[in-house]
Amino acid sequence: MPYTLAEFFCGCGGFSHGFARSSEFDVVLGNDIKPAALHTFQRNHISPNTGVPAIISQDIRTVTLQSVQELLIAKGIAPGELDCLIGGPPCQGFSQMRRSEERQGDDLVGFKGYNRLDQDPRNDLVLRFLEIAHVLNPKVIVIENVPQMLTHTHQGVRGGLAAAVRGLLEEMGYTVTSGVLNAADFGVPQLRERAFFLASRIGVLELPTPTHADPLAQNLLEQGRLPWVTVAEALADLPAPTPIETLGGGALDLYAVPNPGPYAQAMRTSPTFPYNHISRTYKERIIDIIRQMQPGETWDAASERMRAAYAVMIAEERLLGENNEATKARLIAEGVINPAFYKRYYWSAYTRLDPARPALTITANANFLGSGRFTHPTADRGITMREAARLQSFDDDFKLLTSVKEKDETANIGVGIDMIGEAVPPTLGEAFALHIAPLLAAHYALPENQPIPAHQPAFT
Repeated sequence: MPYTLAEFFCGCGGFSHGFARSSEFDVVLGNDIKPAALHTFQRNHISPNTGVPAIISQDIRTVTLQSVQELLIAKGIAPGELDCLIGGPPCQGFSQMRRSEERQGDDLVGFKGYNRLDQDPRNDLVLRFLEIAHVLNPKVIVIENVPQMLTHTHQGVRGGLAAAVRGLLEEMGYTVTSGVLNAADFGVPQLRERAFFLASRIGVLELPTPTHADPLAQNLLEQGRLPWVTVAEALADLPAPTPIETLGGGALDLYAVPNPGPYAQAMRTSPTFPYNHISRTYKERIIDIIRQMQPGETWDAASERMRAAYAVMIAEERLLGENNEATKARLIAEGVINPAFYKRYYWSAYTRLDPARPALTITANANFLGSGRFTHPTADRGITMREAARLQSFDDDFKLLTSVKEKDETANIGVGIDMIGEAVPPTLGEAFALHIAPLLAAHYALPENQPIPAHQPAFT
């Protein structure tokens, strides 16, 4: 039977999905504050062994420890029997709500984290996650966050927050490894760096070993790594998007390329045409900008190139009695010159994806072209939800449910992109799952650890 997994701050469940996709884990519980994301998480992680995952739709700081235990017990998992707990608690920038305002009487007297983390209310989420981990006592814990968490200053010490987290985990009996991993190094077509803490109380675990590398790093390729997966490899087989969401349907021959490469083929898990393959409509002034952008070109490079071309045009089109500024103003009024290219924007604004490289980090703002690096490599539009999902390594049968109405709705692009941009890439989650599973197998093979009640949940 698969091992058991619970995730807090799960969003739509990218991290969990990778664990489930490995066939080594069943997802039994998820927590998040965004209803559509949690609905998506639950609907995409139904297991024949453990059923529909239990969900907690509230702020983790208001969740009682008893309620978490009761949900797991209902799945046949007693404290200490959960195999793996994962989550990405934000470490800064959230509300100033104090823990005692909502959870009086539910604090753990024996948990020693308060004097190290509670002095800064921005650490409430990290602290509560560790507190839940202390109660559930899972065999393995994985914490994901932005790379800056490892150097975040706490109590005047650079890296103090990471040191405090590590210290608390060690006091709970875990050995801890931490570091920064790039999703591209594990076969995700995206340059996405994140910090990870990998904690185990059943043996030592290092972080997973990368399987891919920059194709320019010849020494790593010679050691057996595969080249990074590119945007073209991830997206080339997808057809033009539909302007109206059709909720899937259609035959597989609707893919634009019948025999794609290994990555795209691996993503083709949907028995029907993939969901969520719709794009925003854009104002003509936006189309006029991205039409001039070349794949992989930064805004600075594009605006410099366009201004140079405009300078030649102005010199050639200047009328008798006109100076350069007058000619420029006339050509702008005539729609020949786009004034946007004389403005200063963020370096990656309106940038097209480079088809020959992995994408830059997909964010929750990926449907806003001005935010940068999210314009399709060749089409004059932004990427669709499905294309963003492909770049995050979500397989095609992962349906993003963008509302919690009775009828599943998959057409709200803003909600869908937000889910995708906040997720841990499933392929990276799968790498963690396959890395952790052998240690759990060895643990359960020991005579003193049999039978395995956590793998035999009781259902009524």
